[in-house]
Amino acid sequence: MERRLSGVVIEELVRAYRDGSSTAELADRYGISKNAVRYQLSKRGMQRRYQSLTESEVDHVERLYLAGHSLVTCGKLSGFAASSIKDALHRRGTMRLAGGRSALR
Repeated sequence: MERRLSGVVIEELVRAYRDGSSTAELADRYGISKNAVRYQLSKRGMQRRYQSLTESEVDHVERLYLAGHSLVTCGKLSGFAASSIKDALHRRGTMRLAGGRSALR
């Protein structure tokens, strides 16, 4: 069960995001999911900043993907859009070819 945030805490969250904190950092700081952070920001009219996945985040989604999870499932498990994961895995050369064959040799 996620923590319910007070109005004051939500104001702090919005201010921290404006000051450059990522949704992942805010989720960790306030004990909520990245989706909950995005929801609170959206509810208050904040435009979303799109940030590239960090190397450790790419490592994580790469492990999920290579374990056989779809891009959509990797996205649900990691909190990133499937298209962002696809781009990151393409840059790394990890994407499977049509028919499920690995692009890695």
